Amino acid sequence: MSILADEDALVTDVRDLINETTANFWTDAFIKRQLEKAHQILSTRLRMIHNLWTATLVTGTPGDGEAKIIDDREIRFPANCMAIDDGGIYYNDDRCSPTTIGRLKSIDEDWLDRTGTPTEYYLRGDMIGFNRKISASDTVRIYGTGLPTELSDETDPAPFDGDYRTVGYRELLVDYAVGMCWKKKRDLKTYAFYLAPKVGVFWQKLEEMREDLFVSEEEFELMSESNISHFYRRTRFPNWNE
Repeated sequence: MSILADEDALVTDVRDLINETTANFWTDAFIKRQLEKAHQILSTRLRMIHNLWTATLVTGTPGDGEAKIIDDREIRFPANCMAIDDGGIYYNDDRCSPTTIGRLKSIDEDWLDRTGTPTEYYLRGDMIGFNRKISASDTVRIYGTGLPTELSDETDPAPFDGDYRTVGYRELLVDYAVGMCWKKKRDLKTYAFYLAPKVGVFWQKLEEMREDLFVSEEEFELMSESNISHFYRRTRFPNWNE
């Protein structure tokens, strides 16, 4: 049985470190809230939770597994999706390359009127758009990163949705919560030990975690770059899709 496998075990570890084994100054509710914050921060910073969303396009109110077409060419980001990962986006099983609205305008001033099968996608706020008008009954597949199941969920899930690679890093949730406990106590020196930007124990271990989870710096940078809204793939002759 792995350690720190649920929320109760995490709270116990926090209380051992702040030397208050039962609720007095710090309530369980406060500690659990800080643990949840850490859970979200780590998952967001490292884009740890990868999901696949598939939706059928519709023109009316969308149901489960459906996405509404907006302004002929856009759909909203799926619920719980933070960013597109290197798996990309597929339209009717054909992969679309990332682009930007600015680039589309620069190469074709009439791009909004174009029809046919989309070959590129762009991000605009919480919208995903395509370089061609899209049609009802077609399908879109989105590979992206999402948020983890909340620790406070009644199923009491393990941190990071039970990802075995992260078991040794569950202590980071404890470090964050301990730091926030001392912030509440106005002990800013101890708070800084845990959570001072870039140099606190929590942030240092986060960097160690990133290095362990990703094979190389290049792999992490590639994944990060492909999530930037204004990123588009550079093309070169003779294969303009490379």
